[in-house]
Amino acid sequence: MQELIKEHADFKDAFQLNLIGVVSEDVLQSINDHDLMDAISVLGYVNHEDAIKAQMQSRVLLLIEIDSEDTKAIIPGKLFEYMASETPILAIGPKDSDVEHILKTTNTGHYFDYSDKSAIKSKIISYFEAYKNNSLTTHPIGLKPYSRKELTSKLAKLILKNE
Repeated sequence: MQELIKEHADFKDAFQLNLIGVVSEDVLQSINDHDLMDAISVLGYVNHEDAIKAQMQSRVLLLIEIDSEDTKAIIPGKLFEYMASETPILAIGPKDSDVEHILKTTNTGHYFDYSDKSAIKSKIISYFEAYKNNSLTTHPIGLKPYSRKELTSKLAKLILKNE
């Protein structure tokens, strides 16, 4: 983000990253070390309704997973809410993760591994250009299997099967 702000004055003027929820001191220190504090708003914990409102008001949703083999199979609950918002998702995490597969099959965002710096920058600028042209949208497909109702039904069937 620091490079994009230095390289694109119009991006610098428009960029705002809202961090909602618990944010570690390490993350805040990294943001400060990269001179990004002016572009960051740390809102802390908000109730679920306010979190959903913030998602709906956002232009792009950021999802970052720890870069480790163990997190490849972890699917954060907020991913499903992000998908339902029909707001583009920019996700970064370990290569070949379940999140990557879900984003690709539902057409709800783009996934990058940590080594894809130039591709991440390119996608952010692409999102920004679409935003400026009022054409920043997603075209989700196949979301029904990921709804709360469908996932709960699958879980109930698994539990009943194992009793």
